[in-house]
Parts: sequence; C-alpha cells; structure tokens
Amino acid sequence: MRPVTAAPKGVLAPGAAAQRFRLGRYLPAEDLAAVVEHYWVVAWDLTGQPPYVQRTLPYPAVNLVFERGRTAIYGPMHGIFAYELQGAGRVLGIRFRPAGFRALLGAPLTTLVDRTLALEAVFGAVADGAEAAVLAAEDDAGMVAVAEPLVRRRLMDVPATVVEINRLVALVEADRDILRVDDLVARCGLGVRALQRLFADLVGMTPKWVIRRARLHEAAHRLGQGEAVDLTTLAQDLGYFDHAHFTQDFKQVIGQSPSAYREACARKNDSGDSQE
Repeated sequence: MRPVTAAPKGVLAPGAAAQRFRLGRYLPAEDLAAVVEHYWVVAWDLTGQPPYVQRTLPYPAVNLVFERGRTAIYGPMHGIFAYELQGAGRVLGIRFRPAGFRALLGAPLTTLVDRTLALEAVFGAVADGAEAAVLAAEDDAGMVAVAEPLVRRRLMDVPATVVEINRLVALVEADRDILRVDDLVARCGLGVRALQRLFADLVGMTPKWVIRRARLHEAAHRLGQGEAVDLTTLAQDLGYFDHAHFTQDFKQVIGQSPSAYREACARKNDSGDSQE
C-alpha cells in the first residue's frame, strides 16, 4: 500500500495525539480513486493509562468506520468530532472524497449531514460479517484488503459531476487565493446557484462552508505546529476582514481562541497531556 505523505490537518493538538495513538493513512486502489480519498487506521494501547479524548476538525466528507460494536457510516459534520480512546484497540476508516459517497448512497448528501447510518443501510446484505472480518485482519494492509471489495461491489459508474466537484473542493484546499464563493465561480465556469445546487446534492455542504472549513483547517494546522505566526497576518491570509472576525470564527468552531489553542498545543506537545 502507498502511504499518504501529506500531514493531516484535521487532527487537533497533533503533538499530544502522536503520543497517544498511531495514525496510518493509505491511498486506495486506482479503480476506487475517484470516490475514495484514503484509508486511515488508528491504533492505540493505553492499558493502565487514563482515557484520552481526541478532537478532530472534520473535512467535508463521509467516513465509513470499522470499529468493534460501533461500525457505521458517518456523514459530513458541521462541528468538532470528539472520540475517547481507552484500553487498547484499532479502527479502520474509509474517507471518501467530498462528492464520492454520493455515487454509492443514491440520495442527496444533505440527507446524511450530521448523521450516522448502519453499514447495512447502504451496502445491504454484503455488509454482514464485514466488521468482524476487517478487524480480524493481521495488519493495516489486511484490513484494507478486506474492506476495499465492499466499496467496489457497491460502486457503479461515477458521474462526471462527482469528479468535477471533487476537483473543485481539492482546488479550494490547495489555492489560498480562493476566499469567497465568487473566487470559486471564476475558476469553474458555473453560476453561483448551479454551484450551490451541486454542492448540496453531492457534498451536503455549501461552497461557502467548504471554503471556510478549508481555511480553518489551515489555521488549526499552522497554530497546532506552534508556528510563531502573527495572528493578524494569518487572519488576512485566510481572507478574514480583521483579526476579530477570525478569532470569533475560530473560537466558535474549535472552542478556543487562536492564541489559546496555540498555547495549549505547545504545552501538550511538550508534556503529552490529554485534551480537556
């Protein structure tokens, strides 16, 4: 399997997280690359240690998660996702591309926002025994090898609109000059309303929300690394009118001001303390 080399931007307090669990991420087979972003494995052993709560800032994406007794399909989420790790265990996740799961769901992605579905609701009888089989695999590669055919059997043709919206979301994440919906419109040749309809159907979120989330991912990533970046300059780089608006937006989603988050990450990077 080919590993994903780019650093994950959604893991909050990454220094402390690295001391509590192992995160592996792997690219999908070529025939699934149009709908699957990557596979991820989280493995931990906290035997004899206190539980650890990991918080993540979700991407605009659906995740299929194989976890003992809790296997489910998680729709795109507006807020922070918090998960408590305790004892020892491992989880396999399939993160779909932003519009990728629409090709499997057969319904608008707005129906899955902030919701979870049982595996059987989408994959039917094929899902029987999938959790046990995946988690019984010896290693990361084995888990992926068991899970991958499940997606392959469900996947039909991938519409051109799915490919295009995935391209636009990737463009938003890569191009820091895309700060507003009009910036995205100028790069895709679609009108605002057409773009909004496609995003609602295929991603479940608005273009404005996707742009905002990408900028918050960038902010949290840079601050989580302890960068001594000027917060006013960072706010301007991310397209905010001023520092106050950036702080308000960041705190509303992350739960801390940018400066408080940076300081907390620096402390946890040094001590490995779990998040409160």
